[in-house]
Amino acid sequence: MKSIVLLPTIRRETDKDYTLRAVERFRMHGAEVRFDRAFAGERFAEGATLCEPENLFCGADMIVVLGGDGSILRGSEYALTYDIPLLGINFGRVGYMAELEKHEIPLIDRIYTGDYTVQERMTVQVEKKRVDGKTTLLSRSALNEVAVGRGSYPKCIDLRLNADGCMVRTIRADGVVFATPTGSSAYSMAAGGSVIDPVLECVCVTPVCPISRYACPIIFSGNTTLELENIDDRAPHVDVTADGTEPMPLYFGERLVIRRSERRCKMLKLKHEGFFSVLNAKLSEYELKK
Repeated sequence: MKSIVLLPTIRRETDKDYTLRAVERFRMHGAEVRFDRAFAGERFAEGATLCEPENLFCGADMIVVLGGDGSILRGSEYALTYDIPLLGINFGRVGYMAELEKHEIPLIDRIYTGDYTVQERMTVQVEKKRVDGKTTLLSRSALNEVAVGRGSYPKCIDLRLNADGCMVRTIRADGVVFATPTGSSAYSMAAGGSVIDPVLECVCVTPVCPISRYACPIIFSGNTTLELENIDDRAPHVDVTADGTEPMPLYFGERLVIRRSERRCKMLKLKHEGFFSVLNAKLSEYELKK
């Protein structure tokens, strides 16, 4: 790991201090640290390699995101595109996806003693099929989730879920979340979905505020091709987002097709605690902050 791209999200002055600490840790081990040229003039970027955005990731060995889960999701797009591992350091509030907290920056040393693993996380591809049969690719590799919601429409929406061409059920609800194992601890969990070990290969489909109490979450194999059809002829359209992108409309009669992508996101793991131990600690900490 000799060439490291740092992607910091700076909201407070202390974020600059912790970014500098991370830079110094990598330099202790002789690593080249790269920043986007937009950070020129920042104290933490002094002596670093400043790159134009189009050249920032070329030849890099690792991406380090210093921010919250949203920042890590944006960083994962680059990790997927360039097929390099990603390490998250939490500058946000909870940071489910981050491997390290700010005070754990010294654990970066483990990279250079070989005391780390790389987990490959499943992503999903999302397509929209129009009524005329034309297909539009909405996301090549969503790491967290695909969410379908009613948007500004004030009533519940009607949707039909199919799996491998067979109808599963119709759903009347505020929406539906298709969560990967990585994203199962985000929106899906808040809507009552199951929390899944992130190394598994499956999709959890969770209705959001369903009318029927029997509309429970369902976990499908990663080999399953899922389809969600908009069968609501009252709403102008329903909204689709993939990993928090801008909402995209799904009109009456149109279908989403969600299947496992060939692309996998490589996440660097430096700590030895299990996933659920870390999750419980973060949840407990968040509850205490409220």
